[in-house]
Amino acid sequence: MKLNASQFVEISYTTGEHLASYASKFHPLKDEAYWGHYNGPRIVCDEGKRRGKGSMEYRLQPGPVNPEVLTQQETHRSKAIWDGDDKGSLRCLKFNVDFITALVERWRPETHTFHLTVGEATVTLQDVQVLLGLRIRGDVVTGTSACNWRALIYELLGRTPGEEDLKGASLRIGWLTEHFSGLPEQANEQVLHQYVRAYLLILMATVMFPDKSGNDIQVVYLPLLRDLDAIDDFSWGSAVLATLYRNLCRSSNMKARDIGGPLILLQLWAWERITIARPIVTGPENPPLIQGPYPLGSQHQLRVDSLGRRWLSVHRRRPQGTTITTLLGYRDALDNMRPDQFVWQPYPQAIFSFLPEACYNDSGEWCVVSPMICFDIVEWHLPNRVARQFGWKQNIPEPADTEPKLHKMDKRGAHSRNWAEYHSAYLAMWFRRYQFRFIGVEDNSDMGYNDPYMVWYRDRTRRFISPTFQQAYQAPLGATAYLAHGFAEVHRTCNTEIQAMPQEVPPHYRNIMSNIRDNTSQSLEHVGYSHLLQQFHQPTQETQVEEQHEERGDGSTMQESTAEDDETLQVFRRRSRRTNTSMSPINEQGTPEPSKAKKIWSRLRGKKKT
Repeated sequence: MKLNASQFVEISYTTGEHLASYASKFHPLKDEAYWGHYNGPRIVCDEGKRRGKGSMEYRLQPGPVNPEVLTQQETHRSKAIWDGDDKGSLRCLKFNVDFITALVERWRPETHTFHLTVGEATVTLQDVQVLLGLRIRGDVVTGTSACNWRALIYELLGRTPGEEDLKGASLRIGWLTEHFSGLPEQANEQVLHQYVRAYLLILMATVMFPDKSGNDIQVVYLPLLRDLDAIDDFSWGSAVLATLYRNLCRSSNMKARDIGGPLILLQLWAWERITIARPIVTGPENPPLIQGPYPLGSQHQLRVDSLGRRWLSVHRRRPQGTTITTLLGYRDALDNMRPDQFVWQPYPQAIFSFLPEACYNDSGEWCVVSPMICFDIVEWHLPNRVARQFGWKQNIPEPADTEPKLHKMDKRGAHSRNWAEYHSAYLAMWFRRYQFRFIGVEDNSDMGYNDPYMVWYRDRTRRFISPTFQQAYQAPLGATAYLAHGFAEVHRTCNTEIQAMPQEVPPHYRNIMSNIRDNTSQSLEHVGYSHLLQQFHQPTQETQVEEQHEERGDGSTMQESTAEDDETLQVFRRRSRRTNTSMSPINEQGTPEPSKAKKIWSRLRGKKKT
């Protein structure tokens, strides 16, 4: 007799029921070109950790798989971080130091680009001119280091600095501000020119060429200010960009502890292009009638100010829900950057109608492949590696040679060197830069995951900075993240209230706030979001207050709160209403009533209600 096995199988486990339940809901995409963007870890076999047949460990490969591009990886900051030698944030002046450090960790001196998950990107001559309004076309900013600087300062500024104010070619900025803070009345033309030169030196020291300390300015720029009518003949934009490149290259080394240079340009560039934790620009109440949103700030002078002035603190505000405020947060956010979080072309053609001509009249210079020079500094401008920033198709770039030996050159030990003669070969390349303009093929479409460039790039880039065991921030995923952020806000509010609570407040109210704070902290730790509390200062040791319900030493119990306590209680109630903290109701005797959940919990544990 032949048995029919199907009669012994429940209907819910039959093949037909299985297909009816799942087959209609699963439609695989066989073509990888239509797959969503994958930004997960690259799992590779580590042959050195093979245990035996049939058993193998895997490790996360941060890259590069192919080392032909990132030849300086062994001395780069990213290697030290991955190996557990994280020195933290760089020291810099007046900027978002954590965000700047996270960007430096992705800067590659081999290519003069940031290696992001979406591809290579960099600050170009276009960004310098549009954001700062600095000229690109012109002579090289260079000269000699051999000069009697004290005599030159007296000739061009009309004053002689003291011994403590001038050391070598470094002039103290405080000396300039002390003697040139206000133009005297009835100043003649000579005095006016002296004050203009002093103002330009201060501008160079604080915006264009600041050093790491922020206290000095190199007076090697002063001879270029002798003829004020000829100032516009120099390529100040290329000199500023070369200075930024040099500081980024040096600070990307694992031994670097600080960074200088025109970081204002880097900060503005990042706000224009990277949407992660980007502030919101507040426009005027009555903007001009235009198509689309008004791009400038509330106090922006139309056709006078450069585009970078729209990011002044008076114009911007912090977006709601922003929780990235630490280096680990920015680092991991860049590790998990999505394609829609980088703006390849933030300067549409229509925006130039709001800007002065000085912000775009050298557009023919924006795509030159050329060395940029500023006295001892020589750095290569390579727009061919970031073609998408100009609206062109990005192909696999040719091998880059940024000449690492140039990064080691500076003014130390070269006090009598004529830099124009020393870099004469690079000056000749600058004057022939039009012969090496990069012109691509227009393509504004989104680059696919399997585009030839991205396939080539992923094998040659450093994909991850933070090791998985150090990751302190993950992109928000659904309700868990939103609840975690809410718990972090409750924790912050409780912590603030505890620290500001006057001593007259009954102790059990302090304990209530402490319990709420501790419970939210434990909850965040359980779900893996304890990193949200790193930005909040917590006391290392919290003084615990005894309950007033305890017996006194003589056997009596503590009486009800005094009139003074009742008055303090009313003040505390009003303060509690202004917070987002949910508290148990207060009864007429001034003691908190246990919530329903607490009553049930007490009964389950067999405890008597107090």
